[in-house]
Amino acid sequence: MNNLKKSSIKLGIICNEFFALSQGRMGGFGWAASQVAECFNSDPDLGVEVVFLAGEAYAKPGEPDPIVHNTRLILRQHNKLAYARRIWREKIDLILSIDYRPNYRPLFWILPRTPIILWVRDPRPPEDVAKIDTVRIPGAENVYPQGLKCFDCTSFAQVFRISQWLSRPVLFATPAPFLKDKVLGTYGVEPSEVTFLPNIIDMEPGDVVKSEKPTVVFLARLDPYKRPWLFAELARHFPDVEFIFMGKLHFEGEGAWEPTSLPDNVKLMGHVGGVDKIRILSEAWVLINTSIHEGLAVSFQEALKCETPILSCLDPENVVSRFGIYVGR
Repeated sequence: MNNLKKSSIKLGIICNEFFALSQGRMGGFGWAASQVAECFNSDPDLGVEVVFLAGEAYAKPGEPDPIVHNTRLILRQHNKLAYARRIWREKIDLILSIDYRPNYRPLFWILPRTPIILWVRDPRPPEDVAKIDTVRIPGAENVYPQGLKCFDCTSFAQVFRISQWLSRPVLFATPAPFLKDKVLGTYGVEPSEVTFLPNIIDMEPGDVVKSEKPTVVFLARLDPYKRPWLFAELARHFPDVEFIFMGKLHFEGEGAWEPTSLPDNVKLMGHVGGVDKIRILSEAWVLINTSIHEGLAVSFQEALKCETPILSCLDPENVVSRFGIYVGR
């Protein structure tokens, strides 16, 4: 019994995705949540117990909490009182909010005095929203693409003000310093300080050996705002280069991009993780990013860890222009 150590902090991570195929979409927010959980779960001596709190997904009556990345995931309940009591029983000491979405607010109100760290990952002020809104899928210019709608996150200003009245600490943190300039326009709050909370890049590629044949990769969901059709179009112009899509479609039907009639030098790998992702990234000559908007893409950092330069339409924190080629819009 003396060898058992009680956790000193219980951390509740709020997110709408958890980087698990069993729980829906696979994206950067879920990746961040999973990396934090795995960091603390792998070292109990850190004294942090993690629990996931779903912002939007609802539990089915009678089903146990799902276990994702060795972490319990508490889903929402339609019975608001029962749900609140369920959350109170957890005795959460600190909230890590993976960015912010309006459907996180019920959890903030259920835990009105629990300190919040808002991890600013993908802020979208009005000027970014306007740029994203210009995207159209080739051949379907009259159809509004799925996934472009940007949430109005200025309701966090109310959470912030009420937290101040209740003396609840709220800390803003970001994995890239340039993102702090987008905080006011996105969340309606101008904090006195935005601290640095970096991404956890724990890949160990070992000795990197590039492929004999030129190979380039796309590492992201195939959502319209990522503009994957530009990657496919590049393949038509470079038939001697192998183009690899690593990522799966999240949307289907009208307003989604369908990867049809692709050139022979394009491979669709779907979601790739673990050692396979490290191998493909390490063998690649270039990572290509065609998004119209990004924060600091995790794929950039993972590519650089694998000694793979970047070709991109965006240059967050000057990473691309320092370690690859920034082509501009």
